[in-house]
Amino acid sequence: MPKHIARLIVLIVGFGAVALVAKSLLTADTFYEFGHYRGDSVIQVAALEPVFQTSGYCESCHAERLAQWSAHSHRTVTCEVCHGPARGHPASGKLPIPQDTARLCGACHEVTAGRPRSHPQVDIVPHTIGESCITCHNPHAPKIRAVVAFAAAEPGAASRRIASCDGCHGARGVSGNDLWPSLAGQHAAYLTRILGAYKSGDQRDVLMTPIVKDLSDAEVRDLAMHYARLACAAPAKAKVGDAVAGKSLAKNCAACHGVTGIAPNPAWPSLAAQKPGYIVHALKAFRAGLRTDPMMAGVARGLSDTDMVNLAAFYSEQACAPIKQARSTP
Repeated sequence: MPKHIARLIVLIVGFGAVALVAKSLLTADTFYEFGHYRGDSVIQVAALEPVFQTSGYCESCHAERLAQWSAHSHRTVTCEVCHGPARGHPASGKLPIPQDTARLCGACHEVTAGRPRSHPQVDIVPHTIGESCITCHNPHAPKIRAVVAFAAAEPGAASRRIASCDGCHGARGVSGNDLWPSLAGQHAAYLTRILGAYKSGDQRDVLMTPIVKDLSDAEVRDLAMHYARLACAAPAKAKVGDAVAGKSLAKNCAACHGVTGIAPNPAWPSLAAQKPGYIVHALKAFRAGLRTDPMMAGVARGLSDTDMVNLAAFYSEQACAPIKQARSTP
């Protein structure tokens, strides 16, 4: 073999040996696990437990929430996008409920140049006015006019409870006491929500808390549907307050409670034909912090006693129209 060919072969072998040594010294041990080439780590990657379990994982424990979510516009947003990865749940406890909802919702809904208009976009700061998005929007059914679906109650589940409620709220859901609310024709979704809040302790009342704390979920839903089906009472002219002044103030309340007191969102209460004394009592409780709601607390702080009486006079004189209640089966 010619000497120059032999030298060339030795040189190539030498370069190959140096390259192999350099590769072994310069390549991280985890290259195939985390690097851009995963050919040798497919088996290890496939053996890992998935971080995201998908929404089907939540169905066995949260069927009601899942039914509500899947029927509305957020069905394309899986549970774990908002609540975090479900790997290890429920052994690790409850998944987090987002607190900074303005930032979370803004990821998709904040006005951004060039963003597709496939979902509503808002200017977050003036739109929220410092409040949480879920103050007005149900996170599982966010459209304000969306009907909040919930599982059908067991027939007669709360029949034995109705008699005890009639003492304060009236035999047909129309209260005979000016300080106690009429429930006839109220949104079933709102009644379910507020009863659930009394049951969990999120909302407290010296009379309601002990009555509601022992109710089952089926009884709560059954009571809500019972009063929602009843005919609301004809409005009566308030004995005190200036309804005209109240109408002007009510413009600030229309987004949640409707122009004439009939809430467009079934998760919020209708106020048309409600007892004026009860409205004043509730507003004062919000102002004093005895009732908790981030939106109502801010609203009530800006109202004087006279404003509250005038608002109550306006709403109590409004006609209460029958409300179409929606039910869904689990």
